[in-house]
Amino acid sequence: MNDDAPALEAEAHLITRYLFGAAAPEALARRYVDANALGVLTPAGPPDEALVDFARRRPWSIGYLDAACGVLRPDALLRRKVLLMAAILETSPAFARRFEPSGLGRWRLLAVLGVNGMAAMARAVVGALVMQAALRGASRR
Repeated sequence: MNDDAPALEAEAHLITRYLFGAAAPEALARRYVDANALGVLTPAGPPDEALVDFARRRPWSIGYLDAACGVLRPDALLRRKVLLMAAILETSPAFARRFEPSGLGRWRLLAVLGVNGMAAMARAVVGALVMQAALRGASRR
C-alpha cells in the first residue's frame, strides 16, 4: 500500500457519500486506491491539487465543485476522480441498480430532467464561486 492510500481511501468515501449519501464499501474504496496508484489521474498543475485539497478538507463542497468543473474545467482532476469512483460503483452489484434507467413515463421524465437540470446549473454557479475561493486560498499559501 502506498503512502497516499489512507487519504485516497478517505477520498473514496467522501466521493461516494456525495454521489449516493453513504460511504463506499471497503472493497470499493480499495479499488479506488488501486486505480489511483496506476498514475492515470495525475494533476495538471497547482489548480487541480488545490481543488482536490479543498474538497478533501470541505466535503460539503464536492458537489458544487464537481458541477462547476463540469462546465468550466471538464478535465479537472477532481472531476476525473468523481468519474472514476462512479465507474467503480457502477461495476459493483451493490450499486449497479442505481445506475439503471428508471421506468418513468415521458412527462414525468421531462419534469425530473428539467428540475435536475436547473438544480445542476444552480450548483454550477455556486460551485464557480467556491472554486474561485479555493483557488484564491491556495494561491495565498
